[in-house]
Amino acid sequence: MAKQNPKKNQPQKKQQPVIAVPVPSALAPISSFRLQSIFIVLIGFIIYFNSFSNKYALDDDIVMRLNDYVQQGFSGIGKIMTTDSYDSFFKSMGSSGELSGGRYRPLSILTFAVEQQLFGDCYGTRMLEVRDSLSKNQMLQMNPNLANKLISEKAVLESKISQSHENLAMIRHIVSVILYILSVVFLLQLLRDYIFKYANLKFINHNDLAFLTSIIFLVHPIHTEVVANVKSRDEILSFLFIVLTFIFVFKYDEKKESKNLFLGLFFYFLALLSKEWGITLVALIPMSFYIFRKNSIVQSIKNSLPYIAVGVFYLILRYKFVGAGKQGEITEVLNNPFVYAKGFEAKATQIFVLLKYLRLLIFPHPLSADYSWKTIPYNNFGDALVWISIFVHIAIVYYMFVLLKKRNWIAFAIAFYLSHLFLVSNLAMPIGATMGERLIYHSSIGFIMVAAFLLLSGINKITSQTENKKRLQLLLIVLMVVPMGYATIARNPNWETDNILFMHDAWVVPNSVLANGNSGKAFIELAQVEKDSIKKSVLLDSAIYHLNKAVTLHPKYVNGYLNLGLAFFQKKDLDKAEYFWNQARKYFPSHPFFRQSYDPALSNALVERARDEGKNGHVPKAIEYIARALKYDSTNQEIWYHYGGANFTIGNLNEAYRGFSNCLRLNPNNVDARKGMDVLMQHANPQQPAKQANQK
Repeated sequence: MAKQNPKKNQPQKKQQPVIAVPVPSALAPISSFRLQSIFIVLIGFIIYFNSFSNKYALDDDIVMRLNDYVQQGFSGIGKIMTTDSYDSFFKSMGSSGELSGGRYRPLSILTFAVEQQLFGDCYGTRMLEVRDSLSKNQMLQMNPNLANKLISEKAVLESKISQSHENLAMIRHIVSVILYILSVVFLLQLLRDYIFKYANLKFINHNDLAFLTSIIFLVHPIHTEVVANVKSRDEILSFLFIVLTFIFVFKYDEKKESKNLFLGLFFYFLALLSKEWGITLVALIPMSFYIFRKNSIVQSIKNSLPYIAVGVFYLILRYKFVGAGKQGEITEVLNNPFVYAKGFEAKATQIFVLLKYLRLLIFPHPLSADYSWKTIPYNNFGDALVWISIFVHIAIVYYMFVLLKKRNWIAFAIAFYLSHLFLVSNLAMPIGATMGERLIYHSSIGFIMVAAFLLLSGINKITSQTENKKRLQLLLIVLMVVPMGYATIARNPNWETDNILFMHDAWVVPNSVLANGNSGKAFIELAQVEKDSIKKSVLLDSAIYHLNKAVTLHPKYVNGYLNLGLAFFQKKDLDKAEYFWNQARKYFPSHPFFRQSYDPALSNALVERARDEGKNGHVPKAIEYIARALKYDSTNQEIWYHYGGANFTIGNLNEAYRGFSNCLRLNPNNVDARKGMDVLMQHANPQQPAKQANQK
């Protein structure tokens, strides 16, 4: 008989569940959500307080001052919600736009309209009527007096709108800072209550990691463009609503309450209306279920279907209102920086830019508002940095998939980083820019999550004692907040105005067309208010230096030629002013500023030059100047009168008749022209008065 194994019949011990022991916080004095939130609010206001006195820069004017729908206040909301974000600006410029990809980002613009209604004045409706009337060329040619009246009214409206716009600047900056700080507080909640809480961190307190991540995100200098530039409120709102979406995604998954599902879908829709970047959640939400809630792939997708449906609905809505965007090739290099790229130069440059983004996240200096043509030279696959970028990002992608298989939270952080980076990389679609600091805003949180984890892991390797960890973590926060906060505070004033921004950044990115062009414009505006003639001349020379550099880098740069013409006009060099304005006209003949500003100014200056020549007895030269003036303002009755009078003086009766008759055609009641015509008729028919006398 076989012996029985005595252990076989013994009752099996019940396996006890593994209980995770919470890691004590090294930052116990500020470990509560309330205290950490207060700290974030205080630091946020401290580092961005000096942005409250800023005015506007970059595209602020396009989306606010020059946006008739914003200037209409509440009345413009319908148009804001159903048109391209730049629709009003493009219409005012008589252009359909050169930017690729329709821009359907109505939510931030809606907030500007609300601010306009509540705190400003609304002249947008009348401005739209005046501009529409001015665009009816045939009617205005028949009625020049009406045209002049409308142009005068337009100038008055522009002045009122500009004043209201300036008055609202502080309110808009305060609102943007509040929204930014609020988004970081909600980020802290998401990281504390869900992301890091579910992450199964072994030796790091998840509250400490959430706090450090949020603090670094708050003070990172690369975010100054998003916060200090009002137009970039679309980035802040997008990120805020993405964070809120994830909070309610997890809340609903935990509690299965319908209100949480509704709020999650609602905030996701708002994220998409803020900016297109929210579309990444179609992939990131299922990934979050798979990693953090340990669902199967099928169940993760199933749980995500309501959010995917919202994403599809948004895409349909977007296509309905703005279409597919600019069709065909974009030939303007400032809107398509890879126009002149040959072979694989475009792809190589785009890959190199990924490395440049990573470098700015690690060491955010120097910072620039512009990276347009030719800030970053074209790269090719013979460049070592391109291959370094390739290997670095292949490694990042590889580790994402390895960690995803293990359901490690770092895979989610990497996916968040890469998915948003891919959208702004030009690899997915052309975005009209080589790179921009605002474009890395969403991706930065994925990078910072991993960076904060590595920093705290390093502290754990240095010491295992809680007291020492406490000291080192406090030291780490100080080392993060002080230098990065200082850099942020120092950068904010550069965003006060376009002029200050580009006069600074033109030296940071000396090969940028836009930085040089806008810097030149800034020097011109300073020269216009300068009383000292020597200082004025120096400022104009500085403007010409930067503008010449801009048009040399980009020979079809219309604004560069316009401002070069203006600089020489201020220097009273009419020949060069006329030359550069005509260069601009060659590339943009329908530019509205010609008829409204440049042509009348040049015409009047040429008439004044003609008067001076006439006083010196140089009548033929005077006629030459008047003829040039008529090229730019042929509806001015006074210029035609002077043209007739000058030609009469030298006996050119045919041209004199042409001048007087055109003057009377424009104004039949012009007494001086009528007298001139009578004298001209007497010279043409000298016997006519005598015959009339004999008849009498």
